[in-house]
Amino acid sequence: MRRKLNEKNQRLILSTEERLRKELVFVNNPVLVEGLALAPVIGAAVSARNAAMMSLMILTLLIPTRFIGNLLIGFLPQRLRAMFCAFIACGCYIPGYMMLSSLFGVRVASLGIYLPMLVVDSIIISRTEIPQRETVFDSIANGIRTAFGFAFAIMLVGAVREIVGLGRIWGIEVLNRPPLPIAATAAGGFIAVALLAAVLQNFISMAKRTIYRGARENE
Repeated sequence: MRRKLNEKNQRLILSTEERLRKELVFVNNPVLVEGLALAPVIGAAVSARNAAMMSLMILTLLIPTRFIGNLLIGFLPQRLRAMFCAFIACGCYIPGYMMLSSLFGVRVASLGIYLPMLVVDSIIISRTEIPQRETVFDSIANGIRTAFGFAFAIMLVGAVREIVGLGRIWGIEVLNRPPLPIAATAAGGFIAVALLAAVLQNFISMAKRTIYRGARENE
């Protein structure tokens, strides 16, 4: 009986590890855990509005690039795969830019070079490093999860930097004097990302220890 319980707990742990491996919003966040797409997060995410615009563009670029790339990338030589994914992203960039312009108007210009740079960002072309093909459902699902993971990270960083560095949120003043103006600079962006990544990974480690401790106590 005890042996059966141990085997059941082992299967539970392995199943939990598999689910955690596929979790791309928090546990394997592309920005705060894997370190992808740091340039737009640090350079452009100085406000919640900027972060929202970058998030919408990533959704527009990443999901079709992941889907189309998964279908065709296996037929390409390894040295051409990154260029192929960037080429797909370029085709999606124009409708994405038109969408942002209709929603945010001239504010899109505040993103500068960081918006077009997304078509060759590591979060887009990282699919070329995965040797195996995915199913159609998995390619779309992983694209959505990765995009939402990026959106969570950049919105968090942008909101914190806007409040602490500029004393406002979404353009609305909430503090008479910003407590840490350096947060609105590139140097402050590095600091904000580092601190938020440390906090998130600490919570992830605590959650994993709790899960595994519960499994061991049931043995």
